[in-house]
Amino acid sequence: MSKLTILEPKNLDEAMRFAEMLSKSGMVPSAFQGKPANVLVAIQWGYELSLAPMQALQNISVINGKPSIWGDSMLALVKAHPAFRGISETIEGEVASCEVKREMTNGEIETTVGTFSINEAKRAGLLGKAGPWKTYPQRMLKLRARGFALRDSFPDAIKGLITTEEASDYPAAAATPPEQPVEKPVIPVEANTPTKILAALSESKTESVEVDSQVYVFHVPGRESTEFSDELGFIDAYSHMMNRVDKNEKILPADRRTKLKALEEANADTFALLDASVGEQLHEKRLQMNKVLSMLDKEQPNEK
Repeated sequence: MSKLTILEPKNLDEAMRFAEMLSKSGMVPSAFQGKPANVLVAIQWGYELSLAPMQALQNISVINGKPSIWGDSMLALVKAHPAFRGISETIEGEVASCEVKREMTNGEIETTVGTFSINEAKRAGLLGKAGPWKTYPQRMLKLRARGFALRDSFPDAIKGLITTEEASDYPAAAATPPEQPVEKPVIPVEANTPTKILAALSESKTESVEVDSQVYVFHVPGRESTEFSDELGFIDAYSHMMNRVDKNEKILPADRRTKLKALEEANADTFALLDASVGEQLHEKRLQMNKVLSMLDKEQPNEK
């Protein structure tokens, strides 16, 4: 029996076509339907988290215009990290606690504790709120404590993303219509090969997305600008450049943060042409990279 090939775009044209196809499918979350740019950004986030495209769309959610990841998926990513040394979750009385252990570069074990209490839930207006907070309050306390501990201990593994459960509790911005809670997509059992998945997606009956005639200019400080006829091309080029700067170990972490900020500022005019939620996600991605680079500064003080 031949080994199943992972359905994964290999270049910009494939990524754009893939994103367009997925956005027209009824088998992806509502936040991605009819929004190929959001699909492409989610796939890019998945790349950062070592998730295949379909895994990214199943595990990454867009809540109020910002990406997040399901709590159980976040825990799985951290457990796969080579520095992970254990986790302990408890609920004592009205307080949930999560203790995460990480081995530092010097061999020492760092313990990070995250907590969340009934009183904190009351102050935030969560306790008794329709939905999981009313039905499973202890489970929600546990997920909040876990999210805090994992984010503080492993920002390099989860890139600063918060849990979908936590993001769903935050009110939408005044100018942004509240989005419906995102549900994980269900892929039919019979669609068990890349060919069948593509066929199923192609047959999905949804309205076509209008072609954008706007020109999107990509600026890199010190280089010639590049023009794209659609936002997907710009997003892919911009994300690729962000990744190159972020991973360039020949540049000090502090200098990489400076270059990432300069890149965003140079493309401010093009950002204004993008869907607001896409611009927010790209900005959020830079901030998460900054957090990880700051952590590298602390762990490698002698390299400054």
